[in-house]
Amino acid sequence: MRVLRYLVPYVLISTFQYYFAKDALNYAAPFPFMAMRYLISAAIMYGIARKLIWNREVLILSLLTVTSSSLWAYGLIYVTPAQSAVLSYSMPLFSLPIAYLVIKEKPERIETMGLVVGLVGVLIYGIPLAHGFTLIGSVLTIVNAVFWAAFTVYYRKLMDYDPISLNASQFVVGSIPLVGLSLITPHVQFTGKFLGDLLFTSVLGGAVGFFLWNSMVRTEKVAKVTIMSFSVPIFATVAQVVEALAIPSVYTVTGIGTMFVGIVVSRLKGGIAKVRGEERRAKAR
Repeated sequence: MRVLRYLVPYVLISTFQYYFAKDALNYAAPFPFMAMRYLISAAIMYGIARKLIWNREVLILSLLTVTSSSLWAYGLIYVTPAQSAVLSYSMPLFSLPIAYLVIKEKPERIETMGLVVGLVGVLIYGIPLAHGFTLIGSVLTIVNAVFWAAFTVYYRKLMDYDPISLNASQFVVGSIPLVGLSLITPHVQFTGKFLGDLLFTSVLGGAVGFFLWNSMVRTEKVAKVTIMSFSVPIFATVAQVVEALAIPSVYTVTGIGTMFVGIVVSRLKGGIAKVRGEERRAKAR
C-alpha cells in the first residue's frame, strides 16, 4: 500500500487543480499561463535537484508533457473543471495499450475489468457534453488524455533516472517551447487572484503534483495507477456539486458511480500489487 502516501495528496491537489487553472484562464491565455507555470515548477525542482538531464529521452518526455498540458488548458476554456477532470481521466483507455506496446506491461484481468467499468462511467458522464463549444473542449481534453497516457508510460520507461532531476529537466525543457508559443497569444492580466491561481497550479499542481504522479508510476504498474486515479474526477465532481449547490444530473451520478465501481473491481484481487522494478531490471541483465 506504499502508493497511498503518494495517491492521497495527489488526489487532493489534483481535485482543486482544475478549479484554480480554470480561474487562471480568465486572466491569461493558455500558452503564457502554462509557460509561467512550467518556469516556476522548473525553478523549484532544479533548486532541489541541482542537476539536469539532457538527452533524447528527456526531450521526448518533455514534448509529450507540453502537448498534454497545452491541450488540457485550451480544453478547460470550454468545459467546467469537473468535466475536464472526468474527460482527462479517459487517459487509462490509452495508457494500457501504450504500456503494453512500449514497456511490455500486461495488465491483469481484474485490472482490465476495472478499467472497462471505469471508462463506461466516463462515457456515460460525457453524453450531455457532445454539442457546441463544449464538444470542442471535450475533444481537446480527450486528446490531452492521449498525450498524458503517452508521457506517463514513457516516464515509467525512464524509471532508472533520478526522479527529481528528471522532473526538473522535464519542466526546464518543456518551458522553452511554451515561452516561444506565448509570443503568439501574450495576453496576461496580473491580479492578486491570478497570482494565487498561478502559485497553486505551479507549486502544488505543478512541481508537487508531477512528482507525486511520477512517483506513483515508478512504484506501481501503469494499470493500477491509472485506475486508482479515477478518484480525482469523482472528488472534482463532488466539489462542483457542493460549490454550485445544484442537484447533479442522472448522467453525472450514474457516470461517477460507475467509475467508483471500476475502482472497487480493480482491487478485488489482493489490493494494490506492487511492481518489483528492481527484480525486473535484475532479470533483464
